[in-house]
Amino acid sequence: MNSPRIWITYAWVDDDVGDFSYLVQRLATVEVEATYDRRALIPGRRLWQQIAEHILSGKIDGWGYLLTANSLSSEACKEELGFALLRALDAKGEQFPLIGLLHGVRIGDVPPSLRIRLCVNLADANWPELVKAGLEGRQPNVPVERQDEFEVSLHTNYGGISSASAVEVRPRFREVMYWRFAVPKGYVVQQWGHGPSGGGAISRTKTMSIDGEGAINGGSIKWFGAGDRLSPSISAYVAFSGAVPPQIYFGVAQGSDFPSEWKIIQCS
Repeated sequence: MNSPRIWITYAWVDDDVGDFSYLVQRLATVEVEATYDRRALIPGRRLWQQIAEHILSGKIDGWGYLLTANSLSSEACKEELGFALLRALDAKGEQFPLIGLLHGVRIGDVPPSLRIRLCVNLADANWPELVKAGLEGRQPNVPVERQDEFEVSLHTNYGGISSASAVEVRPRFREVMYWRFAVPKGYVVQQWGHGPSGGGAISRTKTMSIDGEGAINGGSIKWFGAGDRLSPSISAYVAFSGAVPPQIYFGVAQGSDFPSEWKIIQCS
């Protein structure tokens, strides 16, 4: 089977430091051949006639648009997109792949003609395979990443204080009570408690607050927690003044003050 080929519209300025060339290089690692104006067009001949020849002759299997702030403001890119939609869809039909390649822009900034089609975020580690699958009209062969029931976030400059950092733990769906943090001894905990998800302020009140000392995996820790209810909109927080431990622990007590299992949270 021949390697799929994709024509890519882009703003020349997006290759000033080699970003576009790197995109072409990465596509080659999954055997997708990228073609574009500087590689495929003959100087001195009419631009749109040559692009039409590539579309109508079957030399390309799909059209890509590198969506950046530069290309979205480029009149030449807009014209090329409009031409691609007109000629490609007329000649190839609705199944002809038109793929938006998002780089540093929001989906809301994407032209409506591409927003309703496949858009691939270049921040996704599997983006080359996603592009290839789109060109070949199949489901992408990407690993399914296992998600934990708790979402963990690290907030620097927490509360507007440059020296403060906070770890947030949020249950994705269910409600949780009797939660606990465990922190290696030697690190300064500025405050802890519950608060609005997404980096909100820690509440001054705690229900059934508890704390103690112990050991986890042979290391000395101090642990603390409360009975305040956590939910998808209410998170548990522990904020540090100064250095943040390489890892801390989070658990839910079930029938005892000390959790039977701890979740390891990597902080760095």
